[in-house]
Amino acid sequence: MSYQDRNNIVSIVVSLLVNGYVIFRLFEMSAAGAFDGADAVNVWARMVVWAIPISIAGTIVGTILFNIAYAMVTGETKPSFLVDERDRQIDLRAIVAVVVVAAAGFILAIVGLAFGWSALVGFNIVYFAMALGSMASDAFKFIAYRMDA
Repeated sequence: MSYQDRNNIVSIVVSLLVNGYVIFRLFEMSAAGAFDGADAVNVWARMVVWAIPISIAGTIVGTILFNIAYAMVTGETKPSFLVDERDRQIDLRAIVAVVVVAAAGFILAIVGLAFGWSALVGFNIVYFAMALGSMASDAFKFIAYRMDA
């Protein structure tokens, strides 16, 4: 398993865990009535503000621990950090995946707001479109490396 594959796996797992927790909290907070007042968007934003750095820190820590564990199990002493043209092409296509999914979510949120959806729904759509775009990018890279191998 390449270094890129390991990083993509960790990123997908951390994204699933963090966004699963965000979904759980959204349902929990909604059931408790946290989004019923005029400050619903502020309450939502305070929750999301913590999700982003936790996701970043979780990915960094998870990548380090997973690579250490992989090296201990396989005996691989030093991963290859060489980047060739194929890696650059895969990264560029993965960026396109992020942009397409995030843009589609943004457009959906704008259309929804134009038809009377609440700002909270619009923000949720944008947040989850970006999260889904990130996961789509990681999944694309993982699949692309599998297809080339």
